[in-house]
Amino acid sequence: MTVDEFWGHIRATRRVDPEAHAERLVRRLAKLPEAEILDFDRQWDAQLADAYRWDLWGAAYLINGGASDDGFEYFCRWLVLQGRKVFEAAVADPDSLAGVLDPDADEVECECYPGADAWFAATRTEPDDAGYAALHAALPARPARATRPRKPRGRRWDFDDDAQVRRRLPRLAARYLDGDD
Repeated sequence: MTVDEFWGHIRATRRVDPEAHAERLVRRLAKLPEAEILDFDRQWDAQLADAYRWDLWGAAYLINGGASDDGFEYFCRWLVLQGRKVFEAAVADPDSLAGVLDPDADEVECECYPGADAWFAATRTEPDDAGYAALHAALPARPARATRPRKPRGRRWDFDDDAQVRRRLPRLAARYLDGDD
């Protein structure tokens, strides 16, 4: 599956609610051949690896009022579901999210695993220990790009330092620290 095909699946299933979007995406993917589902999952992981950056983590922390390791992962999953244009803009400049987000949203995240969920549905495999072992055995080796680095890219910074937040993420800071709409 090419990157364009990957983003085409995201676009074709787009919904405002990320959970509904993920469910629709799983249903679409489950209709594909197993190899294509696994290719989608590999592309999904590659996008998550690209988003594993300190500056984007700082944005997630500000937007969600905190971001643990899991919280940042769920934020990145939400970000992929926003589509290619929003995703690539946010990876290049996390402050670009200021023009996309609803500041009244409770949390900006999605705990979803569309590739795995689609594979379980398509193969009628239970998502238990044995099922996950079968899924991992079916997955081809991941290229380096699809593997999350041990540490986020970029420089670590203090997400609780309002001066740093304002300097690094001025538009988001105006919305989330200062309450400007």
